[in-house]
Amino acid sequence: MSETKQASNLLELFDKLNDLKSVFKYGEKLIPIVQSLIDFMNETVPLLENINTSITDSTSKIPKAAHQINDVTAATELATTEILDIVDMINIDIDTIEKDLKSITEKEKQKLDIILKLQNAVKDNSIALSLLQKYEELNSEYKNITTVLTALQKIKNNSYHITLSLQVQDITSQQLSAVNHLISGVQDKLATLLVDFQDTKTEEFEDRKIAAPQDAAFNPNAQYGKSGARQELANELVKSNSNNGSRTTQDEIDKIFS
Repeated sequence: MSETKQASNLLELFDKLNDLKSVFKYGEKLIPIVQSLIDFMNETVPLLENINTSITDSTSKIPKAAHQINDVTAATELATTEILDIVDMINIDIDTIEKDLKSITEKEKQKLDIILKLQNAVKDNSIALSLLQKYEELNSEYKNITTVLTALQKIKNNSYHITLSLQVQDITSQQLSAVNHLISGVQDKLATLLVDFQDTKTEEFEDRKIAAPQDAAFNPNAQYGKSGARQELANELVKSNSNNGSRTTQDEIDKIFS
């Protein structure tokens, strides 16, 4: 019985040794894989550090880009406003000149009617008739006023097209605001990545936030068009309110931009 038990223990020992041998063989296969993972991590760490550095650099430059966009937008708006003011003054002067020329034309027509009546009245007086005909010839220069009025109308039309074309500035401002909004979103994502890469609190990036009006509104899909419908509607509202002294309602303003 003792020999049988010893044999059984030896068999069990050999089984354990075989199991241990299998473990060592598996370990031999696993070691290269573990080594590959270690090598991969060693190669990845510098790459992650480079990514971290790049993100930090990009995050620091984003506010500068956003501020430059805001500066461009502000400068463009200022220049556009000045141009529109000048165009408005030109239109006012043209309207005044046009009104005076039309008044002169009307008076000259009345003079011509009087001359024709005088010619009929003094047709038997050759000297008086000759003088009236001479005066009529000298007074016919007023007919050139029609040409001047046509030229003034052309100038008014060109001024109107300038005003209409300057709406591209508003479209540009809206699109730049959309870009700023996008940049701000990218900055937030980059800041989140930096927090993940290193023990950095998000409060450290608060001083790098892009300054933008909280109530700023923009349409990222705004497009430029040559239709004068909106400008005509705006002119109609301004003219109407100027006549009756009322203020433009918000609904009327929204209608212009709808």
